[in-house]
Amino acid sequence: MPSSVKSTRSRDDAEKLAGAPDKLQHVGDGASSYDESLESRAAAEGIDAVFLAKVQVINRGLADCGFGRYQWQLFFSAGFGWFADNIWLQAIAIVMPAIAAEEGFRPYPGIRMATFALYTGLIPGAFFWGMTADVWGRRIAWNSTLFIGAVFGLAVGASPNFYVLCVLLALCGFGTGGNLPVDGALFLEFIPNSHNYLLTFLSVWWAIGQVVASLICWVFLAKYSCDAARVGIDGYRCTTENNQGWRYSMYTLGALMLFLWAIRFFVFPMHESPKFLVAKGRDEDAVAVIQAIAKMNGREVHLSTQDLHRAAVPYFRKEGDGAQVAAGFTTFELIKMSFKEWDSQQFKMLFATRRLAWSSSLLIFIYGALGLAYPMYNAFLSGFLAAKGAESGDTSIDYVYGGYTYQAACGVIGSIAAAALVQWGPGGRKFAMAFFTVGAGAFLFGLTAARSQASINALTCMAALFQNAFYGVLYAYAPEAFPTPARGTGDALVSTASRVTGLFAPIIAVYSPAADSPNGPVYTAAAIFVATGLSMMLLPIETRGRDATRARARTRSIPFIRRFLPALGRSRRGSS
Repeated sequence: MPSSVKSTRSRDDAEKLAGAPDKLQHVGDGASSYDESLESRAAAEGIDAVFLAKVQVINRGLADCGFGRYQWQLFFSAGFGWFADNIWLQAIAIVMPAIAAEEGFRPYPGIRMATFALYTGLIPGAFFWGMTADVWGRRIAWNSTLFIGAVFGLAVGASPNFYVLCVLLALCGFGTGGNLPVDGALFLEFIPNSHNYLLTFLSVWWAIGQVVASLICWVFLAKYSCDAARVGIDGYRCTTENNQGWRYSMYTLGALMLFLWAIRFFVFPMHESPKFLVAKGRDEDAVAVIQAIAKMNGREVHLSTQDLHRAAVPYFRKEGDGAQVAAGFTTFELIKMSFKEWDSQQFKMLFATRRLAWSSSLLIFIYGALGLAYPMYNAFLSGFLAAKGAESGDTSIDYVYGGYTYQAACGVIGSIAAAALVQWGPGGRKFAMAFFTVGAGAFLFGLTAARSQASINALTCMAALFQNAFYGVLYAYAPEAFPTPARGTGDALVSTASRVTGLFAPIIAVYSPAADSPNGPVYTAAAIFVATGLSMMLLPIETRGRDATRARARTRSIPFIRRFLPALGRSRRGSS
């Protein structure tokens, strides 16, 4: 995810290079002096020193803007992207039994390949939109991904057969795949470091997407679906005419996403990233963005283009370089800078020592394993619930989708817990990740033996809560564990591992012995969760408490967590 990587790394390094806060030159103060460490770090990062020097000034301006109205609008608008990322995967999982029953579509287990089609779009979408955000600007990707996913998601409802369904899902995935990398990057580029924990809290939108998909599909499937149990009896057929529920669901979800896109585009318009503008030599536009944010937040920021120029001057290498101050970089140069993050030096840095090599390799394995296990269970949960209902004699739509909605709601609680555990998890982040991952696997093992509706609902709810919690903590841990100069490459490696292995989940669920029983995919996912959770304890790096200043800042900024979780607040005060 080049866009998110570059922005995060640039901010982190700018602050570290500047030293302690009291040594930072305030925006608007006198001329900057040459900093050899900045020059060295810029070379190691593959970033131009002139650009990195300006980033210091931009970051200081963002800090002076504070966290206000603009950032809260961005939190909701970026949340729409996380919402969309999960809503389509969950929607396909929910409507899969209804699609499988209809003539012209594959029955179980072949219908599970619809998930494969979605992933074939998600993988190139994440790569394409992440790369182009660094070249063409953030706003194009920001305004396009939600719209493309919504249009093709809506079109899925009109699919006449299985093959058209798969093509439309792949196109929907191509747009949706850019939501997480682009939206997360933009959010980080506009918030002060004291509020970086909100990136983890954005995962609550991901969980809400599952709840909304469950409720909408439940309403339509319960009223407008054919009776799959009667197909073939007395000439009963499941056709397009009597099986409109899943189509109405996709139409509604597509219309909802178009509505959210309209809010993002017309109501909460986003400014272009000031860091991208600086890279393009548009210093005046970058300053104007900072001033606009400050005005919206009711703050006053003394920032001018002269501040950016003074910061850049010490890093000109030869006479005539001053033109860089205004000229910026060409599109070709920006492409080269993007690809510099993927050179051999960045890979070598991830494995420079035995400790780093073990940590990086294990994180790649963890992301890949979880990327396989999560869709192995969640993408086929509705089919599992339907099979469980048939065993107990309850084949009603309410039984299946009621249970699906209950567990989706529990996932929201897990995301909130993750935001707290990022900073306060007892025993460190490694223990928190391992505990919740093993716990999720344990609940899934129990689920395969459950028979009553109450026990099934309870176990699926706990599994959803634990899954969202460990993902939330993992997303906070991994970037901190990688060395800062190679953080982008590390994030890209683990994210790619997760998406690629997820592509194989439907293949395993369809063509392996796991397809012979509804418990098969659940057993497989449970075993992977347990093994992966135990392996987390082998991670050699514990990131909790690495930066006490940032930890205290985050604690002060989320008093509502301490209000509802007083034990965590007391624990933090005792350890300070």
